[in-house]
Amino acid sequence: MTRAPFRRSMLITPAHRPERMAGAMKLAVDSFVFDLEDGVPPARRDEARAHLAQLMPSLDFGGRERVVRINAVGTADCERDLGAIPLASCDALLVPKVESAEQLRWLDEALAAAPALKLIVTLETPRGVLNALAIGDASARVGAFFFGSGDYTMQTGAEITPTALLWARSTIVAAAGAVGCDAIDAPYLHGLRDPHGTHEDALRAKELGFTGKVVFHPAQVDAVNRAFTPTDTQTARAQRIVDAFEAVKASGEGTAIVDGEFVAIDLVPRMQRVLDLAAYAKGRTS
Repeated sequence: MTRAPFRRSMLITPAHRPERMAGAMKLAVDSFVFDLEDGVPPARRDEARAHLAQLMPSLDFGGRERVVRINAVGTADCERDLGAIPLASCDALLVPKVESAEQLRWLDEALAAAPALKLIVTLETPRGVLNALAIGDASARVGAFFFGSGDYTMQTGAEITPTALLWARSTIVAAAGAVGCDAIDAPYLHGLRDPHGTHEDALRAKELGFTGKVVFHPAQVDAVNRAFTPTDTQTARAQRIVDAFEAVKASGEGTAIVDGEFVAIDLVPRMQRVLDLAAYAKGRTS
């Protein structure tokens, strides 16, 4: 199964709750993450692994991304996770507490039998954020960075506010741009049932360059999807730019005039992504 090409919304569901895992399929999220780490009490992790092995191959994900959050590399729980996950029914692993390139190199070797499996790397400590580029360059499996604001603020003493998180968020987005992967923002924690606050926080993340956001509650899903879906105005402009460069391609020009402004040809891939995302979003709601 080929996963959906976009991760606007990523829902984390604890794997020791099989009823929630099955119920999550009804939600309009782009990426499903079944959790074996912090969301599962340590005494119930073997139970969670058993549920995961049984349910993942049978659930209908509708072509959307299938992810498992494992425990941190270097722990006994991580090795147990890798032995229990039905890798053939999984598109990616969400890897927590990544601080070094060596952790990803170890995973690369451990996953040699699953060459197509992607890694979504969690940067949730000051050391992890500071090493973001080296971590991203360590493995071709890296499909996204995910910013974990909770542990980051616990270690730095910062508040969970847009101002306090600006540097970390910007650093992660810059590293994602350099590596060529997605950047997934931390969940909105100030009100799980606050769609307006969630939407505003998601719009700020999108402005910085994030491509999606983690959600913890069904009430957050629509707010996040709307924030990361191009508006009709943005989609129409993207189409005009792509069309303009198609029209001047034969002349070998590197710029075109769109809406009275000069635009450069290197903008075309970004505009094509806008069009692709708009088409994807329309397909998910039709």
